[in-house]
Amino acid sequence: MKKLFLGIAMSASVLFLSQAHADQASSKATQLIRVSYGIKDNREMIRVLNSTITNRGTEQEKAYYRRCILHHMESEILYQEMALGASFAELRRTQNLLVKLYQMVVEEEINELQNEFVALAGKSSGREKPETREYFRLGYRELVVARQKLLTSKNSRPFLPALKLHDLSFALHALKDAEKYIVLLGLLHDSNQDMDRDAKSFERLLAEIDRIIVGDKNKYKRFLFDSRFENFEESDFYVITWATASLSDLESPMPDFDPAYKRNPSMPDKPKTE
Repeated sequence: MKKLFLGIAMSASVLFLSQAHADQASSKATQLIRVSYGIKDNREMIRVLNSTITNRGTEQEKAYYRRCILHHMESEILYQEMALGASFAELRRTQNLLVKLYQMVVEEEINELQNEFVALAGKSSGREKPETREYFRLGYRELVVARQKLLTSKNSRPFLPALKLHDLSFALHALKDAEKYIVLLGLLHDSNQDMDRDAKSFERLLAEIDRIIVGDKNKYKRFLFDSRFENFEESDFYVITWATASLSDLESPMPDFDPAYKRNPSMPDKPKTE
C-alpha cells in the first residue's frame, strides 16, 4: 500500500512540475511575441516620422528624434539577448518619447500648413480658378482631421502610448495630404503662367514647379516630396543616425525630454539598419 501511495505521489509531482514548466514556456513565448510586435510597431512609427524631420525638422526635433532612435536600438539589442522584460521596458520608454515628439511635430506642422493656406488665400483673392475652392476645402479638411487626432492623442489614457501613436501617425498622414493641396494651390496662384491641368503625377508636378512657380521653388518641392514621405535634397536623418549613433549617448540626460539611461557595458553592437 505504501508503495502504491508513493507511486501516486511521485506521478502527481511529475505532472505538477511538467505543467509548471509548460506554463512558464507559454508565458515566455507570449512575452516574446508581445515584445517582437512592439519593436516592429516602434520601428514603423520612427520611419513614418523620418521625412518630416529630415525635410523640415528643427534642430531640437532632430535631437529628440535621434534620442528616440537610440532607445529603439537599445530595445532591439535587449530583445536579441532575450532580456525580454528589459526590452519591453525600453520599447515602452521609446513609445512615450515618440508620443512627445509626434505631438510637438504635428502641432507645429498644423500651424505651418495653416499659415501656408492663409498666404495662398490672399494670393488667390480675386483670381479664383475652377479648382481653387475645392483645393482649399480638401486641404482644410485634412487639417481638421489632424487636429482631431492630435486632440484624441492628448486626451487618451497615458498608459496607452501605442494607441496614441497610431492616432498621431494618422494625423501626420492627413498633413501629408494637406501638403499636396498646398502644392496644387501654389501652382494655381503663386505662378506666372497657367498650370498644366493634366499634371497629376509626381514627375509632372515637379516639372510644373520648375516651369511656372515664381517664388520659392524649393519650398513647394519640399512640400511635394514630403507629401510622399520622401526626402528632398537633405540626407536621410534616420540612416545617418543608425550609421553614426553611439548608444553611450543615452547616459547623458536630455533636459525636458528624457533622463539619463545607464547602459550595460557588455551589450553587443547595435543592430544593422533596416
